[in-house]
Amino acid sequence: MATITVRYNDDSKAQAEAIASAIGISLSSAISIFLNRFVAEKGFPFDVTAPSKTQALFSDVDMDMLFSEAIKNSSAVATLPPSAFLDENGNLRHTE
Repeated sequence: MATITVRYNDDSKAQAEAIASAIGISLSSAISIFLNRFVAEKGFPFDVTAPSKTQALFSDVDMDMLFSEAIKNSSAVATLPPSAFLDENGNLRHTE
């Protein structure tokens, strides 16, 4: 098992930990899920772009189902919309 060390903004880390906790997983698990999807997709599991129009990312996705599947088997996680990105506040968004 490998260990990865990342330097990250303290405020953003606290927000990420709160979100992960609300979902019922640790931040470490959330990062592991991302890395598993990164490997499975052979790159980012979403497009990295500079969009012009935004909306809430998961407005029409059943979050309980999405994350319960993620916890069971991260390779079974539904992919993010192809236009997902982080806004200037670090919030996950996507274009329509």
